[in-house]
Amino acid sequence: MDKWILRKKSHFVILKKEISNILGILHLKKILRNTIVEKLPVQNSDIKVNNKNHPIIVFPNIPWNYRKQRPQHIFTGLSKKGFNIFYLSPIISDKEFLHQIDENIFEIFLQGSSKSNILSDLEVKETDIDEILKSFNRVVGKYIKEGFFVFVEHPIWKDIALRIDKTKVVYDLMDLYAGFPNAKKELIKNEKELISKSDAVITTADNLYKYAKKLNKNVYIVKNGCDFEYFSSISKNGELDALTDKPIIGYFGAINDWLDVDGLKYVIEQNRDKYFVFIGAVNTNKIKRIGRYKNVFFLGEINYALLGGYLAYFDVCTIPFVKNDLTMNTNPVKFYEYISSGKSVVSVRLPELEKYSDICYLYDTHEEFSKMIFDALHEDSKELGEKRKDVARENSWDNRIESVVNILESIK
Repeated sequence: MDKWILRKKSHFVILKKEISNILGILHLKKILRNTIVEKLPVQNSDIKVNNKNHPIIVFPNIPWNYRKQRPQHIFTGLSKKGFNIFYLSPIISDKEFLHQIDENIFEIFLQGSSKSNILSDLEVKETDIDEILKSFNRVVGKYIKEGFFVFVEHPIWKDIALRIDKTKVVYDLMDLYAGFPNAKKELIKNEKELISKSDAVITTADNLYKYAKKLNKNVYIVKNGCDFEYFSSISKNGELDALTDKPIIGYFGAINDWLDVDGLKYVIEQNRDKYFVFIGAVNTNKIKRIGRYKNVFFLGEINYALLGGYLAYFDVCTIPFVKNDLTMNTNPVKFYEYISSGKSVVSVRLPELEKYSDICYLYDTHEEFSKMIFDALHEDSKELGEKRKDVARENSWDNRIESVVNILESIK
């Protein structure tokens, strides 16, 4: 892809965010959402569920097909370990049915009086809860009798998940919701209640474990991981060939308010002889401050299956977060994915990465950030690359899934 096309694409990604802001101000997002509701998948009338498998109901943090994250990796793995996965759609409409995604993986669409997207609205109306629960019981009752697990991935589902009878509730505490920008007080309250009332809480980081342990005695750690086989065997896909005349400093993941734009601006200005490539959905207006630089490229959301082809171009991988309650309690998936390729990683100093300081570069200041990019580019050690791969292999999703199975066995 030509450089000017990449720049044009970068400008469009930034413009798309600005258009989204305008739609929000004009309250047009709900209109667009209603068109999405009308395009729900067609119900399969011949769905067959293997009743020998143990059922798991998932109250999600994202739609199944939106982005491949921790839940998709773990529940896909569990579906191959003798579990039926029933993954709720956040879209509530006048339709109620089950849709098969893959072998032993099903998506549940529930019925409610008002069309809504629970995860987008971050709200479940009190008047809709009973109706949604009745819809849940009707759909699930056709395929499950009792004794199933409920996995909650987001605190918005609290009032529904905790009202389901004859089940074991597991709260997957991936991030501290209270640390998110503009976190709603009601959802922070929901998070604490879910932690205290769940039959088990799974955490992804040491700090989250300590926090949850104060509210619930049945707390476990299952940290994030990676698809090692995929990210350890990547090759360039041709999309960034136009940028191979200079080193590429790369980032992939959500582009949100936790990205340290001030630090990036400093580093970009100090490194005009390098390209900075950002891959991921843009959810913050702050990136306009760095999008104007000619050596910066925002490529938007890239399908997971294609991500490795872009990572192969990165000379240095980065985790340029600000330090706040959210990031200080996070265990970044991207770190394990980066190091699966053996590539060097420059990251802000996060508690979860301290123990890997011998295989990555951790910085505290913007000046250190820039210096460590230089150090990483001039790294000359094949052994270090292999050591990174060894660490990634030990932190594969396969190993994490085994831990989840053991936890389920202990509480059923």
